[in-house]
Amino acid sequence: MKKVISILLSLAIFLAAPLSCYAEGEASTGAEIEDFSKSSILMCSDTGEIIYEKNAYEHLSPASVTKVMSILLILEAIESGKISLDDEVSTSENAVAMGGSQIWLEQGEIMTVDDLFKAVVIASANDACTALAEHIA
Repeated sequence: MKKVISILLSLAIFLAAPLSCYAEGEASTGAEIEDFSKSSILMCSDTGEIIYEKNAYEHLSPASVTKVMSILLILEAIESGKISLDDEVSTSENAVAMGGSQIWLEQGEIMTVDDLFKAVVIASANDACTALAEHIA
């Protein structure tokens, strides 16, 4: 699983490099960048020069970055033997109450670590991520 996460992160970084080169070329021609995000920053990976920024220092929720850390902790728990992919996890009231992306778990619903982990990685499911975090804790 660590290999899969490493490959996905490497792919994201690899795909971001051409984007930064494109944006750098756009910025140098004076073209406007259409940005619908709340906050963003674009840097040249070679020089660290900031090419474009919009509310770059605004404090926002880290959202999926937190989920990536959770995925790492889940993988470490599996690798250390603390939990197994075959473990059954009962969903708590707390996990069900998570908002945002979810797979709509019901309180007391039982799923395997494997299925919940897939929901976290594929659907970015907050309820599944919380259920796994509680299981590990």
